[in-house]
Parts: sequence; C-alpha cells; structure tokens
Amino acid sequence: MAAVGPVFAAGPVLEDSPVFDPHRIRAVEGTGLLHRPPVPGLERLTRLAARLLNAPVVLVSLVTGERQVFVNQLGLPQPWAEAGETPLTHSFCQHVVDTDAPLVVTDAREDPVLRTNRAVDDIGVISYAGMPIRLDSGTYGSFCAIAGEPREWTQPELDILEDLAAAVASEIALEQSAREAQDASAGLRAILTATNDAYLSVDVDGVVLEWNPSAERLFGFTREIAVGSRLDGLIVPAGAQNAYVDALFPGLDDDGEGVPSLRDRAELPAIDRHGRTFPVEISAQVTRTDTRPVCHAFVHDISARRADEEAMRRQAELIDAAPAAIVVRDMDGTIRSWNRGAEDMYGWPAQAVIGRNIHRLLNTNFPKGLPEIETALLATGRWQGELRHRRSDGAVVVALSQHVLRSTADGTGHEVIETNTDITERRHAEERLGASERQFRVQFHQATIGQTIIGLDGRFIRVNDAYARMLGYGPDEMIGMRNVSFTHPDDQARTARQLAGLYSGEYDSYEHTKRLVHRDGHSVDAQVGVRLVRDADGQPLHLIGFVQDITAQLVIQRERDVALATLGRRNHQLEDTNSELEDANQLKLDLMGMLSHDIGAPLSTIVGYGEILTEPGQPEAVSGMATKIVKAAQRIDQLRLNVLSMCSRDTSKLQAHREVVPLREALREAVEASDQVVPVTCPEHVSVLVNPEHLQQVVTNFLTNATKYGGGATAVTVVTEPGSATIGVHDNGPGVPADVREHLFERYTRAADAGAGGAAGHGLGLHIVASLAEANGGSVGHHDNQPNGSVFTLRLETTQ
Repeated sequence: MAAVGPVFAAGPVLEDSPVFDPHRIRAVEGTGLLHRPPVPGLERLTRLAARLLNAPVVLVSLVTGERQVFVNQLGLPQPWAEAGETPLTHSFCQHVVDTDAPLVVTDAREDPVLRTNRAVDDIGVISYAGMPIRLDSGTYGSFCAIAGEPREWTQPELDILEDLAAAVASEIALEQSAREAQDASAGLRAILTATNDAYLSVDVDGVVLEWNPSAERLFGFTREIAVGSRLDGLIVPAGAQNAYVDALFPGLDDDGEGVPSLRDRAELPAIDRHGRTFPVEISAQVTRTDTRPVCHAFVHDISARRADEEAMRRQAELIDAAPAAIVVRDMDGTIRSWNRGAEDMYGWPAQAVIGRNIHRLLNTNFPKGLPEIETALLATGRWQGELRHRRSDGAVVVALSQHVLRSTADGTGHEVIETNTDITERRHAEERLGASERQFRVQFHQATIGQTIIGLDGRFIRVNDAYARMLGYGPDEMIGMRNVSFTHPDDQARTARQLAGLYSGEYDSYEHTKRLVHRDGHSVDAQVGVRLVRDADGQPLHLIGFVQDITAQLVIQRERDVALATLGRRNHQLEDTNSELEDANQLKLDLMGMLSHDIGAPLSTIVGYGEILTEPGQPEAVSGMATKIVKAAQRIDQLRLNVLSMCSRDTSKLQAHREVVPLREALREAVEASDQVVPVTCPEHVSVLVNPEHLQQVVTNFLTNATKYGGGATAVTVVTEPGSATIGVHDNGPGVPADVREHLFERYTRAADAGAGGAAGHGLGLHIVASLAEANGGSVGHHDNQPNGSVFTLRLETTQ
C-alpha cells in the first residue's frame, strides 16, 4: 500500500480553478452518474470505507461548476441524503478538485478557509479526509470520510482511503465504458435496421441468428420466421449449397475448424419466399463466438445491375454494327475507341490506331481551326460540321461530323464522341451542280438510320420509327411481321444465302445493298448491315439490322439527322447510367473501404482484452502497455465512427465537437502514443479549440507519414499568432515532388506518389486529415523543410 502523496491545505477557489474547467465538467457529466440510481460497486466501496475507517459519513462526490453530487453516500443527514447533492457553498470536495491533491482536516472550525463553509453549520462537517477521484480528463471529485467531531486521521487510514478512491475511479470508468458499449451496440443495431442492404448472420451449422428489415423485404421472410431456421431452407436455390458455404465460411472444414480466410465479395443466386430466383452480391465476415464461427453477411440484389450490363452490351454491338464511323477520343485527340464503321471508312484497323492522335492520323482539315471546335464543345457540349480527312490509302474523305462532349468514366476529365459519315460522293455531286450550289453549304446532321431487332423465326421483335417510316408503316404495326416480306422478290435468294453464312459462323456480320418494298408498292434502295447476337455459350439469340435509305439525297440527309439525334439521346442515357454507376460504386467503395465492417469486430476484441489487462492486480508494465493498446484502439474506433458519420449524412463533410484542449500536453500524448521519440516545442498555456480525438488523429497521421516516407519525424513545433496556433511536424526526408503538392490533400493522392519509400496506401489518409482540420475550423498545409525534408502543418483557432 503506497503512502498518501502531499496533502494540501484548503485555499480559495478562484475563477480559473480546474473546478470550473468546461472540459472537466463535460467529462463529469459524461459519466452518466449524476442522474441515475446508485451503482452497486460504488455502494460496496462506500460501505467498506465506513467499516475500515469507522467513519460515520462516507461520500462519493462528483463536483461540477455549481454543485457537488453524491453518486453514492452513507450516513449523510437529511435533507441532504435525500437531495443527493449540495451547492458548492457546502462543499469541501471542491478544494480536492482545485488542488488535485488529498485534503485532510482535523477541525474545520479552526481552518481559516473552511470555517466559513456552510457545511460546517448546516451539515455538521467537523473533520474531513478526501482523496481525488482521478480519470483521464482530470479530477472528477472526491472520495471522502466525514465526522461530526474533531478527529486526527492516521496515515494507515489515509492510505486505505486513497486505495479505495482509486477503486472508485476504476468503478466509474467501468460503468462509463459499459454505458458507451451499450450505446455503441444500440447504434450498430440502428445502422443494421436502417441500411438498405439485407443483413444476416448465420452460425457454422447454417442456422440464422440475425435478420434485418431489409432482409425481410428482399426475401419475404419475417425475422420471426428466419431466425432459428436454416439458411439453405430460406434463400439458397437447389444446387447452390456448396457455393454458399464457400462464400460464407471460406477456409473452414465441415466441423467449423480451421482459420477463416479472406475473400472478395461473391455473386450467387438467391431465391425468395415466392420462388423468384435472382442474383445477389454477398459481402461476408467470419467471427468466433464462444469458439464457434459466426458469419455476418450483407446481401445486395444485383438484378438491376445485371440488366444494365446486358443493355450496355447490346448498345455496344449496335454501335459496332453501325455503318457510320464512331470514334471516342480524349480532348487532346488521343483515340480510345474505334468501331468497325471507322475501320471501313478510313482503312485503319482498330488495333493500329488506339492511343494515337486522330487529327494527325487523318490529317484533319478544320473549316475554321481546331480551337473553334474546342470552344464550342466546352461552351455547349457539342459541335457539328464538315471535316476533311485522309484515308490510309491517301484518299481524301469529306465527313459530316458531330462531336459530343461527356465526362470520362472516372469523372476526372472529358472525352469526345465523334460520329463521322462519309459524304464525299455527295459533296462531289454538289460541286458539279455549279458555283451557286457550291456557295450553299448544307448543315448536315447525323443521318437517320433504320434499326431492327429480328427473332430467329424471322419476325420483327422491335422496329424503330425511322425504319417504319421508310416503308410507310407504324412501328407497332410491324411487330410480329416477317422480315422477308419486305425484301424485293429478286433480292430474297441473295439475302437467304448471306443469312445462312451468318448462322453457320462464316462471319459475324455482313453489309449489302438491296431493295425494300414500300407499303404503296414502290421500291426503296437501302444499305443494310446485319449482325447476329449470340449468348455466352455461343448460341444465336437474335439479329440486329441497320438500314439506310439511299434512294435520294434528301432522304439520306433526314435519316442521318434522326440517327444522330437518336445516338445523342443514347449517349446521354449512357452518360446518366455511367454517372449513376460511378456514384453507386463510389459509395460502395467508401462504405467498404472506410466503414470496413472487418474493423469493428477485431477492435471490440482488442479493447475488451486490453481493458481486462488494465484492471487492478496486473503487473505495472503489462497494465501500461495495455492502456496504450486500448487508447490506440479507441482512437481507431473513433476514426471509424467519424467515417460512419460522414457516410450516413447527406453531406460528405465531417462534423466535430470542439473543446478547449491544452496544446502542449495533447501533442506530447500524441507523440507518446505513436511510440516515437520526437522533441515537442510549444509555448506554455496555449490552448486550442478542437476535438481532442481529431487533433490526435491528425498529428499521428503526420508522425506516421514522416516515419514511412521521411525517415522519421525530427521535431514537433508550435507557432502562435493572434487567434491561431500552427502545429508543424518536421522531417528530413526526400520531400514532396512539386507536381504532387497541388493535389496532396485530395482524395486518392497516395503517399507513394508524394515521395520515395513506403508502401502505397488507398490515398485517403491526407484527405481525411484535411477533412478533420476543416471540420474543426482549421486547415492543413505543407512546405519544404530546410535544408531538406518536409513540414506538414495544422492550423487551429486558439482560445483567449
């Protein structure tokens, strides 16, 4: 039993006393003990103190800025016992908080400060021995023994009281941790209830343990039915049992033994209560409860995504079969996509041109220069006009060209879709008409192209307006009619031979000219492209046809205009679909990468075992290291909660509850927690407004980056100016390249891009640091260290 430390006499409690420290008061209120029934553990300690010290009154007193609250008391007279508190005018315990030291009084009536305290006359406090109740945020109050007559407190009695005060502090910490754990559990259940994804947990025998409302909606089974049932009897289709076992419990044998292995998300078939089978994506994590493996899984219906993928595949085939040249390029002219129509029009195969500059490849002749086109694209998102290109054989091609600007798939830039139609012959014919026609330039739009989808039985499945108008029908009239009935009798035999070659696999598509029969009986000359679409097994599904009326120049122009407009609408639809998929994918990556359900369970285990190792009776070395482990795990958990907060709000900005934090002490704690030896230079009495966890997270990130990429931090400094303080973490590493600095704190700027050494991360660390600083009303920055290295800075608002 250690001897009691220095005992201080009571002095006046001033306005700047720790008693009135808002941070300490919030911590006291945060215990949750001020407005709840007595805690059994504290009652036992109170009775034990009364028995060991033979004291008539024993109090567990927590001191706020206006009163002292007896969260447990024994022997206190009425009405104070029933009230459970007194104002500070009746408090000896406030002096224990003020000095953070024991207060021992033999006779308060003779004490120059305490003899005027109203507790002497109103409560009968004559002798007093109080020990500080210390927790992480300071001294919360006093564990004290009181007598109504003068008493000399012996050293053994004070030692017992000090040890019991430490036990009281531990009991309060345990109660607070238990309450926080209950709150966290309730929060997790609320998240699982609110999430749009189905959540379920099963044991290694396949028995359902949990089933959230989204699972009820997705599969049709209520929680009451699902919990306790076998999963394979609810949602697993016949023949898919082994696939589910591999997805939910990878690495485990039939007895549930082995080490669970990590795997990516799995796509599996599922069946609902009504027998509907549909594809799902499963994200699973295995934990052990009482040594038995339990799988926690999120299940997402991906039927819509599969349908979108199929629609995009069909659109790609339509584009590839189109007779027009369709090219996708970057703003600088770099070719990214080159369809079959472009190969035919320019004579260059796709594999030869991808990655090359289209303007240099085709020797493009612009009517008024490339800058005018780029200006129109950036201003309106589109441009159209005539261009002159040179083919691979040297021939000059006049193209009616439409350019549409859209965002790239990753959203970081723009790309251009060019649709070029060869109008060389038409342009030559117009020039031969004479000077008057040459002066008149027709603004060509993309030609209207007839499109059809034809079943294997030769009947129309779908017909667009352009094709229907070409033949004098309405689109709905043609559905179910036979395609061959619209082909001129003289061309039917040749068409049948080409279709036979298509079905036999001699080629995937063909183009030819033939005559179609109009509703009124006249012939329509048409350029026709046909492609056979096959499924994943190579079996024929249906035919896709592209038909262009070449009867007259005016009809050609109208068809091209309609085709361009149709393609433009489809491009917009594709852009919208891509944007939605990007947003959904980004949300999924943020949730899976930052929320990371894989972090929560291990953190709970680390904190739980760490707290066990910090209980009384453990070796001091073990308890000290365990305390560091628990604090580090709690900081990680706080980060996870911040990310959860960011993901669950309509805005992506983090929210922070700022407090007054003494800066020197906080920086030293951060350095100590990072297990580094770094000198801290900070003026005394500097306090900043910041969330303490956010401050420690930012400084720890800077220290960790300095170790990984800068050879280790060399100093932590603080420079103050009116209204703010700037924290600097210095290193002597290779520094940050100039081309990276502008994007250093942006999302996905990885540490490996910012200097040599270290392993590349996800590129979120410095972005999160910047978000934390902004949430706390501050900012982060970087500048070169002298003579070499970097200084990462955090600027925060100071208190007056």
